[in-house]
Amino acid sequence: MSRTLTIASRELKSYFLSPGGYVIIALFLVFIGIFFTTRSFETGRPSSLRAVFDIGMWLLLFICPAITMRSISEEQRMGTYEVLMTCPVRESEVILGKFLASLGFLILMLLPTITHVIALERYGQPDYGELFSGYLGMILAGSAYLASGILISTLTTSQVVAFLITMFFWLTINIGTKILPQYIPEFWGDIVRLIDPEQRLSLFAIGLIDTAAIVYFLALIAFFLIASVVSLNWRRCP
Repeated sequence: MSRTLTIASRELKSYFLSPGGYVIIALFLVFIGIFFTTRSFETGRPSSLRAVFDIGMWLLLFICPAITMRSISEEQRMGTYEVLMTCPVRESEVILGKFLASLGFLILMLLPTITHVIALERYGQPDYGELFSGYLGMILAGSAYLASGILISTLTTSQVVAFLITMFFWLTINIGTKILPQYIPEFWGDIVRLIDPEQRLSLFAIGLIDTAAIVYFLALIAFFLIASVVSLNWRRCP
């Protein structure tokens, strides 16, 4: 576990050694801030972060691939991955360390949005159950996006390719699960709808914590991380 935490600490620090990490955070906060100021205090409606959570979960679909695109691909391109693997460290420790670092970065990126909660407390009556549910949904969805991005990063040495494949994978899932059920039998359509991540995320945005949705995202995270370990094992011992 200590090796995993060492890798996570090193990786997390690396996000702030170049402008890229700050740019990602700045872009996310700017877009979130715009939706907060224009949608959270609408006349005739209770003040909430529901609109912020809705757009935030879509923003993560683009932000998370940018966070993970260099996780393994950059190590492979620079030749530092081979050096890393000569150390007494397992592939599972590398993947888990990279994932924890990216998750830590995601949480740090979300922390400034607490100012929105403070503003709601000052000028409205926020539902803290809904706020907790919304943040939980963003962290779960972001974790699934990050885990998939790490998997893709193990398959290519190009950061750009890793970013694009991860982003288009989730766009295809989100759009395909809405269009495909219209052209297949109802039974299979219902199954396809169960895969739709946006449908599950919408529950968190309105303050509903669904156990099935939590299991759904945890299963995705576990699948992508295990697949990442298998991918690294395959590269190490072709």
